[in-house]
Amino acid sequence: MPALARLGGRLPLFVVFSAMIFETITNQDLPVIKCVLINHKNRDSSVGITSSYPTASEPPEDLGCALRPASAEEAVYEAAAVEVDKSASITLQVLVTTPGNISCLWVFKRSSLNCQPRFDLQNRGVVSMFILKMTETQAGEYLLYIQGAVTNYTILFTVSIRNTQLYTLRRPYFRKMENQDALICVSESIPEPTVKWVFCNSQSESCKGESSAVVTKEKSILHELFGTDIRCCARNELGQECTKLFTIDLNQTPQTTLPQLFLKVGEPLWIRCKAVHVNHRFGLKWKLENKALEEGSYFEMSTYSTNRTMIRILFAFVSSVRRNDTGYYTCSSSQHPSQSALVTIVEKGFINASKTNEDYEIDQHEKFCFSVRFKAYPQIRCTWTFSQKSFPCEQSSLDDGYSVSEFCNHKYQPGEYIFHAENDDARFTKMFTLHVRRKPHVLSKESSAGYASCSSGGYPLPSWTWKKCSDKSPNCTEEITEGIWNKKANEKVSGQWLSNSTLNMSEAIKGFLVMCCAHNSLGTACETIHLSSPGPFPFLQDNISFYATIGLCLPFIAILTMLLCHKYKKQFRYESQLQMVQVTGSLDNEYFYIDFREYEYDLEWEFPRENLEFGKVLGAGAFGKVMNATAYGISKTGVSIQVAVKMLKEKADSCEREALMSELKMLTRLGSHENIVNLLGACTQSGPIYLIFEYCCYGDLLNYLRSKREKFHRTWTEIFKEHNFSFYPTFQSHPNSSMLGSQEVQTHQDSDRTSGLNGSSSQPKDEIEYENQKRLEEEEDLNVLTFEDLLCFAYQVAKGMEFLEFKSCIHRDLAARNVLVTRGKVVKICDFGLARDIMSDSNYVIRGNARLPVKWMAPESLFEGIYTIKSDVWSYGILLWEIFSLGVNPYPGIQVDANFYKLIQSGFKMDQPFYATEEIYFIMQSCWAFDSRKRPSFPNLTSCLGCQLADAEEAMYQNMDGHVSKRPSGYQNRRPYGREVDAGLPSPQDHTEDS
Repeated sequence: MPALARLGGRLPLFVVFSAMIFETITNQDLPVIKCVLINHKNRDSSVGITSSYPTASEPPEDLGCALRPASAEEAVYEAAAVEVDKSASITLQVLVTTPGNISCLWVFKRSSLNCQPRFDLQNRGVVSMFILKMTETQAGEYLLYIQGAVTNYTILFTVSIRNTQLYTLRRPYFRKMENQDALICVSESIPEPTVKWVFCNSQSESCKGESSAVVTKEKSILHELFGTDIRCCARNELGQECTKLFTIDLNQTPQTTLPQLFLKVGEPLWIRCKAVHVNHRFGLKWKLENKALEEGSYFEMSTYSTNRTMIRILFAFVSSVRRNDTGYYTCSSSQHPSQSALVTIVEKGFINASKTNEDYEIDQHEKFCFSVRFKAYPQIRCTWTFSQKSFPCEQSSLDDGYSVSEFCNHKYQPGEYIFHAENDDARFTKMFTLHVRRKPHVLSKESSAGYASCSSGGYPLPSWTWKKCSDKSPNCTEEITEGIWNKKANEKVSGQWLSNSTLNMSEAIKGFLVMCCAHNSLGTACETIHLSSPGPFPFLQDNISFYATIGLCLPFIAILTMLLCHKYKKQFRYESQLQMVQVTGSLDNEYFYIDFREYEYDLEWEFPRENLEFGKVLGAGAFGKVMNATAYGISKTGVSIQVAVKMLKEKADSCEREALMSELKMLTRLGSHENIVNLLGACTQSGPIYLIFEYCCYGDLLNYLRSKREKFHRTWTEIFKEHNFSFYPTFQSHPNSSMLGSQEVQTHQDSDRTSGLNGSSSQPKDEIEYENQKRLEEEEDLNVLTFEDLLCFAYQVAKGMEFLEFKSCIHRDLAARNVLVTRGKVVKICDFGLARDIMSDSNYVIRGNARLPVKWMAPESLFEGIYTIKSDVWSYGILLWEIFSLGVNPYPGIQVDANFYKLIQSGFKMDQPFYATEEIYFIMQSCWAFDSRKRPSFPNLTSCLGCQLADAEEAMYQNMDGHVSKRPSGYQNRRPYGREVDAGLPSPQDHTEDS
């Protein structure tokens, strides 16, 4: 039977397939089938993505899978009906226990969909259908046809969207707390919202948006009622709604227009009158339409400010307003001018704005924003839409009681833009049409024996002229007025009017050059055409020329195609090792990655390429190279630093440039960490793409370890004896271990700062930094390496990978060769990517059509092509083995062949490396668990190695007390490296590398 992939989604073939796969199943054992629904949790993306993506999953929901009574010719299983929220991300999954391989086909609304079966650890066939952001058009019946070695069957899923009318997010309202001067914020929403108060004590711009001047308190009761701006906000999964405490401030200049407050019948009314004066005896009064408010509909609070002035506030409130509560509410004081506000009670909400469609014409690069001015109650929810894409909608209030929403992110794309707004009671839609004026450009030209033709695009609509060129001069000045036929297209393409002009040949112009010119108000575009004189048999002549051209081109095209295919098979495409996870499926090995090609590059990272001065090449590979450079002003104005610049080869193709730009966009969203080689900037404009990174002066960790074998010491005691304790004075400066970023270092730095405040330390900061740098340089001059250094390297790499795991980032080639070392024995994870010559690197073995670092790869990566953060944990275990063997090649003496793959499948693990302890070897073995779910996470590895590092440091203190009678002054401030190891072990010089 032909493979399912050949169906190609065509319905007639699908019908044939349906008829063929259903065989008689009498007297055959039916497979064991399990149908599950996986609901993916949504959270905001941490790399600045605009929409939220599912990054974790809830436990699978068993849908059953009952065998439906049917004819003897087919077996149909039906899963329980699925009801999900709108915009939810779900996976429909089938687990099949059946002998042999299976093939499958999904069908939805008479269209076939991709289906890729796989097998899990229990050898069950797994077929999944992932739906990102459920919509009404995606609801319905999903049919899964499965063809097995024994039998064929159908599985039916019915998916519908849950009635979301039960879900609400209502604007919060205020209520006075009984017997207390406090307000309660209430929001009657489903699901239950979280409530917070947001307030500010200033009228400045700092009180707008998110700033340090804005105070947020996560609680429903508020006692601090004297602030200038007080709002209550309620949030649930539908979004956020806020209500501002309507305030009249008698100390502020009255607005030019009377402030207005809208409420619906039945809603509570709260108005606050606030005044400040040095004379504490002043009072406040409320009046409605010149009548005092009823007793019990107001209450007063007062307090003294820091400058001993009196602050008074008087609340007017109605628990449930009626139409007769409409009117002017006036607050008066004996020491202040009175001020009023108009309260309007309406039966239902409204949105008032001009509905007239608006057309705009703008020039390219002209500053322009769409704008809608409206008055609405309750507050609206709005979106801007263009080309079926939605964009965030921002609103701002005007002094006249109106609000405005502007949209400026049109990027000069012509077309129709839609503003849509709605609240609980009303909806409003307004359409805008944007035209962008563009100079004409000739799209095509052609000629034959009888005519010449040109087509052009532009806005406004171009007009045409034809000119004859002189046979004595290339100038085309003689205008042709006869034989011209212009045709206007009935549609626009990309916002441009298309037009066409045809010139019928006359004997007078045959054999000459002619020029067609398109004009509009922005300019002119011209093209020349040679009009050849036809022979006695023009039709035959044209055909002979055509076939002759084809005959000459065909061999060339065939050879070129063969060369391209050969090159494509031999040379794989450049792809960044780092990948950021967009979606996590129900199992550990179900990952979907973010495609950064559609993301915008943030120009804030752009660095002037003229401020780079290149040095030597640090590494080169099949796709590009990394060069050392000096960057002027990249970190601080007037300061130059050494950097590493990553770039493509000179003749890179568009796919490689696109891949490097995608990598750049990913790195800008990744963020920085001290154990990652951080991005500093980039050059993408007016030249080749450069990615600028931190420079690590000691190169990669693998060669660093190998170069230090002759200088390895088990303990610092050995070092002190060898150097006659001359190293002690370098410890008297401010403490700073090579284990940068650890809590122990931070704790000691904090304690030093505290002691400085208490007077026990008055060393200037610059002097501390100088002595610290001097200590590091002297320490590195010793050219030594200890067990604690190895442990610290392992800890730092785990910290870096913990950061990547938090950012949902997978490395896929974690090894000592991809970790760099810089001053202070700080290690940083990097992505060599294009600058590694993997063609000549024996660590990368041909497997399929790719070269892979086989000895570092987890079983699921080797045998299934699956890369997850847990496969990075396996690679980390191999990296640990490299560190604690001082750079020996993994699996020494074992060739990468069929036997190697059998060893990995059988659960083979390397022996304990020479310089590792039992505890370290135990960590390695846990990283090499065949079942990826049993491997530790990087936060667990960081915690475990941190504890071992602390134990090693404690052991060094105890060891120093036993070997040194008097500890040098200042030594107690040094974070120790050392740990005493059993004596009598072989010398490191006796241990050679087996590569």
